Amino acid sequence: EKVLKEYGLEGEYEVVSSSTSSMLAELNRSIQKKEPVVVTLWSPHWAYGKNDLKKLKDPKKAWGEGEQIHTVAHKGFSKKDPTVAKWLKDFKLDEGQLTSLENEIKDAGENNEQQAVKTWLKKNPGLADKLAPVPGGGAKQQGRDAGKTVNMGYFPWDEAIASTYLWENILEDRGYKTTNKQLDPGPLYTSLAQGQMDVQFDAWLPTTHKDYVDRYKDKLTDLGSWYGPTSLELTVPSYVKGIDSLEDLKGQGKKFKGKIIGIEASAGMMKTLDEKVLKEYGLEGEYEVVSSSTSSMLAELNRSIQKKEPVVVTLWSPHWAYGKYDLKKLKDPKKAWGEGEQIHVMGKKDFAKDFPELNGWLKNFKMTEKELASLEVEIQKGDPKNQKESARRWLDAHPEMLDKLAPVS
Repeated sequence: EKVLKEYGLEGEYEVVSSSTSSMLAELNRSIQKKEPVVVTLWSPHWAYGKNDLKKLKDPKKAWGEGEQIHTVAHKGFSKKDPTVAKWLKDFKLDEGQLTSLENEIKDAGENNEQQAVKTWLKKNPGLADKLAPVPGGGAKQQGRDAGKTVNMGYFPWDEAIASTYLWENILEDRGYKTTNKQLDPGPLYTSLAQGQMDVQFDAWLPTTHKDYVDRYKDKLTDLGSWYGPTSLELTVPSYVKGIDSLEDLKGQGKKFKGKIIGIEASAGMMKTLDEKVLKEYGLEGEYEVVSSSTSSMLAELNRSIQKKEPVVVTLWSPHWAYGKYDLKKLKDPKKAWGEGEQIHVMGKKDFAKDFPELNGWLKNFKMTEKELASLEVEIQKGDPKNQKESARRWLDAHPEMLDKLAPVS
């Protein structure tokens, strides 16, 4: 009655009525054969956890507004059991968590629901403590190598600061001792190669730090990537409609007063913007790239957002601005910015020998863009002289991360 009419699909599509199980069977069959198929579905649903699916956007709101799922209790419940009431009041699951839980239960089969939930909780360490925190409880387990001192180095990049102080808190929770020292990239790689530093968390590969890694490769241990791919981009606030790609900027210069707000003229991305991106998308002459400083660019972005004015700025991922503001990265279908990089953990040569437990943790270390951005925002909001405490607040607000990143059997 609504959706087909609203989008002019009557006559072109036949809606096949069946059962939910038949619809899911047809979806599964089509996926196995990699055939196109469109089905009716709803969220939350376990199918989103089992299959890689795409929800079709509904800009005309023909489906109507979504609903909220609430917890409801009998009258007087909060007085009878205030602790549990507080847990349930704060209870939240995101779609990824809920669909993965539903899949665990579905795979376990009928009459095995309770065991399936226990299995799922084991796969999501720390979530029980997050959902049902016990005051004074949850004593932190010590690591096998507790007591050892880990010397960490970092340079003053946002993600380096964030990851270093995150791991300093994690290691101290596991009984390790830590030191950290800020250095420029060159001296830091030299210190790693000489064994004066044990580890650093911000090695950009395969391009940015290639020269350092090639120079000292026999004296370093690459523990693998924990974040990626990184990216360079032009970004606009999400309220700027109709601008989703670099291609959309052409002919829209007046909307942005003919300006792209950049950073330091010496930055590599500014050269790429001038020499490749503007040419590739035919934006030369229509836009002036305003060279400034990173702090000035961010100030202009903030000012424009406060006034809800259109603005386009140079930005990169990871960056805390994506955690603070609702921003839109402009797509780059012509790959003018080039390929992104991976951020690696880099240790000294004998790192695995000296820190076998930590070596295992760091090889499995991963953070999503959302997690890293929220950590960086917490640090940005805090005292610049006590970034460790800001990282502690973030870790306390995400208690599942301790067991996830540094599991102790």
